[in-house]
Amino acid sequence: MFSLRHRLVLVNALVFLLTLIVLVGVITTNFVVHLYEQIDGELAQSTRHVIERMTAENRPPRSPFDDRDLPGDPESSGFVRLLDAQGTVLSGIGTFQNIPVLPKSLTERDRGMALNQRSDDGQLLRVLTQPIYATSNSRDSLKIGYVQAGVIPTEVLEILGQIRSSLLIAMPLALLVAVIAGLFATRRALRPLADMTESAAAISADSLAEGRLPVPSTRDEVQGLALAFNATLDRLADAFARQRRFTADASHELRTPVTAILGQAELSLHRPRTSEAYRESLARVQAEAERMQRLIGRMLALARAEGGQQVLTFAPTDVAGLLHTLAEVVAPDPETSAVRVRVETPPTALLATDADCLTQIVLNLLENAIAYTERGTIEVILTSSPSGMRVEVRDRGPGIDPAHLGLIFEPFYRADPSRQQKQGSVGLGLALTYELTQLLGGQIEAANRPDGGAVFILTLPLQPPRRNES
Repeated sequence: MFSLRHRLVLVNALVFLLTLIVLVGVITTNFVVHLYEQIDGELAQSTRHVIERMTAENRPPRSPFDDRDLPGDPESSGFVRLLDAQGTVLSGIGTFQNIPVLPKSLTERDRGMALNQRSDDGQLLRVLTQPIYATSNSRDSLKIGYVQAGVIPTEVLEILGQIRSSLLIAMPLALLVAVIAGLFATRRALRPLADMTESAAAISADSLAEGRLPVPSTRDEVQGLALAFNATLDRLADAFARQRRFTADASHELRTPVTAILGQAELSLHRPRTSEAYRESLARVQAEAERMQRLIGRMLALARAEGGQQVLTFAPTDVAGLLHTLAEVVAPDPETSAVRVRVETPPTALLATDADCLTQIVLNLLENAIAYTERGTIEVILTSSPSGMRVEVRDRGPGIDPAHLGLIFEPFYRADPSRQQKQGSVGLGLALTYELTQLLGGQIEAANRPDGGAVFILTLPLQPPRRNES
């Protein structure tokens, strides 16, 4: 198979060759037509000389000839001859005997007809046929014959021969030059692609973060390809880094309950214990198993959300009623907790969204706010606008370190690992919230309140997003 470079050179050479042939053909045709016009003018002058000296009255034309009637050079092989109305040769001068009379040359046109034809011995001739009428008014007069003048187009044949000889020499040379120039140009043009191919072949999963393609300074499609490929590598490197971090964090989170379960089992099997001790040990095993189950469930939900496999059903949903219901479900017992949840919403707020998905998002935000608030009121505020709805969840916790604001939606991120560990969090709630928000076509942001605490701002569009159908 031809390489891309060779295919480009071949196509360029063929285009150059066809262009050259067409250009030479057009120039040669125009030049030859001009020469034939000059020859036709000389032939017409010869026929006029004959017609002007003729005397004919409704009978076959007869007229004397002299050497002045021959067209062009008197020493050339030209001829002038008279024909009757049926095209029979009557008389003439020059080499006219072996020139056949073509039926199509017997024209009715006053200006005559010039044609190329060959003699019996194969010689090419230019022949002009002029009709002869009994009077000067050709429209009302009777046609009594024809006068023909012919000459060998020596100059045209010589020029065509010179052009043919020149093309036989110049065409291969021009084609060779075009091929060499094409090879050189394509080599320079494709050199960045060769460098990019070599660099891409050296990139592996281990060197993905460092490996990048060289970007040429040509400001063309090759540069655009290199920039797009490097951007893709950046996204892949980020995805690989997130995957490694997720795997490491998941392994760490799973190892903790597994270690606790094994420790309790080994302790219980080490020596006989009372029923109360067994029950206490089993309760700890159950708690760790439930924590591991929550972790696995969140990991599966996050994987489905990130992969776009979450099944969504968009339908009109009263977001105001949903917020009030969820606040009542997760609100701590006022007799044992100093945390309160207050909801501010319009009477009704309809939104076309997936109710289950929105429920999971709001639950995660409320649970996160309750986990970080020791005392005070958590505020849930719903506002509507022409572009969508805005839900704010404000807590009274310590707030978020500004350096960590861009990390809180990462899987297994914890602003306070020790406290979250005590409360049984698996560190996937906000990551899952972010992915579910993306599926709903919304946005979620986090910020610190001026008077203390954090605020999570959820923005949802009024219309559901368009999903690509496979």
